Amino acid sequence: MANGQIGTEMTGMKLSGRFGKYMVLGLFLLAFSGCAGTYSLVEFEVLEPATIRFPDEVDQLLILNRAPVTFKVLSPENREGLDRKGLLILDTLVSNSVLRGLLHILRNSPVKRYQFPIFMSERRLDTLFQHDLLLTKREVASICERAGTDAVVSLEKYSLELEEHYDFYDTGEDGVADLTDVRNHYYIFSNRIDWAVYLPLNPRPFDEYTTIDTLYFSRISEGVFQGAPSSAEMIRELFYESGLKYGRYLVPVWAHASRTLFRGNGKLLRTAARHTRRGEWDLAFTLWEELGGSGDSTLAAKAFHNMAVYYELEDHLDSASLMIDRALACDSLEMVTFYREEMDIRLMNRREVIKQVIQ
Repeated sequence: MANGQIGTEMTGMKLSGRFGKYMVLGLFLLAFSGCAGTYSLVEFEVLEPATIRFPDEVDQLLILNRAPVTFKVLSPENREGLDRKGLLILDTLVSNSVLRGLLHILRNSPVKRYQFPIFMSERRLDTLFQHDLLLTKREVASICERAGTDAVVSLEKYSLELEEHYDFYDTGEDGVADLTDVRNHYYIFSNRIDWAVYLPLNPRPFDEYTTIDTLYFSRISEGVFQGAPSSAEMIRELFYESGLKYGRYLVPVWAHASRTLFRGNGKLLRTAARHTRRGEWDLAFTLWEELGGSGDSTLAAKAFHNMAVYYELEDHLDSASLMIDRALACDSLEMVTFYREEMDIRLMNRREVIKQVIQ
């Protein structure tokens, strides 16, 4: 339970220079457990494209909070005892958290023109909370003209659900659980946020998107007291994560990726593995090239697979793809087949990443 540079080919590798510098940038190797040192794991970051792409003329974004401030954001059970002052405090917490998460993604995206959006709050005052009262073309044009922006990213509305759960070891003879025998005690916080992107010349939203998120916070787990953050901290974390999620939908972001290296079942593979641990990737590559020309098809497949990883880390995706094909021609190892699928996705994303970043 949870308490909750693009490379030389513009393909999105957060690495630069030769392999000797990679440790500084967060590249590291981990031995796989369960396989007695047969594999190593290389972890790095890649630039993933956004789900949507703004038109070329959009340079300045406006983040608009027009979510209505209403007790209907909570279920009837959750709003009991909440007065108007409490509602305003809740709304401030929610709005600040979700917009802070969104801003964090925008500020850290390589799309510089979206790193410093303008923020505006024009809250809906209607009582028809369940209806999607979208901005009109005229309203969007007026907002963009006043703010000097090219598009409006609008937080349309949100809702919040809170639940508390108990599990008990057993019940007493009378069938009633003893509160001293609590096995698990946890909270479930969930939300729904509706977003819309408006352009001045579009009669309808350019894009509409809904995030639905749930976080679990454990207070007691298997009879052991874990402690839990305050309700405000739980809400803050939930909506911050939702803001991060929507930000990743809007702009390209750096994401963690990992690749597997073969390192056992052969003297040269083991020697090459020692070189990679020391950051001597060129020496390791020379050994893999030697194995690629050996008569052992399985060892050759493993060597070509490792060479593909090397090329990917150098951000030469086409060369990496070629090495994967050579590996599969030698032996259709399951790990190499899986790598082929991952590389196909990266190659497919490459053109879109370039468009979104250089646009």
